[in-house]
Amino acid sequence: MKTLLQIEWMKVKSYRTFWILAGLFVAAVVGVNYISYSINIEVNDRTSAVGLGTGNPFSFPQIWNTMAWMSSLLLYFPGFIIIFLVSNEFTFKTHRQNIIDGLSRKQFVMIKLNVALIIAVASTLVVFLTTLVFGLLGGGTFTVQGIEYMGYFFVCSFIYVLFAMVLALMLRKAALSVGIYFIYGLIIDNLIPLLLRKSFDNKPYGSYIMPLDVADGLLPFPFFKSMVEATLRTPNQYICLGICAAWIVFYYWFSIKKFQQEDL
Repeated sequence: MKTLLQIEWMKVKSYRTFWILAGLFVAAVVGVNYISYSINIEVNDRTSAVGLGTGNPFSFPQIWNTMAWMSSLLLYFPGFIIIFLVSNEFTFKTHRQNIIDGLSRKQFVMIKLNVALIIAVASTLVVFLTTLVFGLLGGGTFTVQGIEYMGYFFVCSFIYVLFAMVLALMLRKAALSVGIYFIYGLIIDNLIPLLLRKSFDNKPYGSYIMPLDVADGLLPFPFFKSMVEATLRTPNQYICLGICAAWIVFYYWFSIKKFQQEDL
C-alpha cells in the first residue's frame, strides 16, 4: 500500500488544481475564522454579555466547537479535490493502465479510499492548528476540554470526501460531479431532512437520514447556545456518530462493489 500511495503522490505533486484547491481551503479556514474572530472582538467591546451569556466562543474551551463548526462550512473544498483526483483517472484512462499493469480493481478503489482518508486527516490537522492559534490569541487558559469536536470534524470531513468520491466514481466527469455535489449538499441534503422534521413536529428525526446532514449534526451551532437549545431540538451527537459510521462502511462497500462490476 505504501508503494501505491507513492504512485498517487507522483500524480498529485505536479497537479496544479490540487494545490490551488488545497491552498484555498487553508486560506478560507484562516480567513473565515479571522472574520468571525474580529466580529466577536467588536461585540465584546460593545457589550458585557458576549455571546448572550454563553462566554467567549473564541477562547478555550468553547473555541474547539466554534472553529470546527465554522470550518465545516468549507468542506466542499476537500470534496472538490477528491472529485478531480478520481475523475482524472477516467478522463486520462489511467485507471485502465493501472489495471493492465497488474493492479486489481479492489486495490485501485482502496487507494482512492485511503487518499480520501488522508485528505480528511489533513483537513482536520489544518483546523486543529488554526484553532490553537486563535485560541491562544482569544485569551483563556489552554485546555483539551472540548477537543472531541476535532474528532467530530474529522468524521464530518470524511463523510463529505467519501460522498464526493462516490459521485466521481459513478459519474466519471469532474464538472458534472462538482455540480451535483454542490447542489446536493447545498439544497437537497438540507431540504429532505427539513421536510421530514416538519412531518415529525420539528423533532430531529430527519437529521438522521441524509449523509451530509447527519454529519453536520455532529457539530452544533456554537453561537447563542442558550437561545438555540431553548428553541430547537438538536440531533443527538452519539446517534449521528453511529449513523456516520454506517455511511462510511456503506461508501467503502459500494465503491469497491461498483468498480468491480463496471466496464473499464
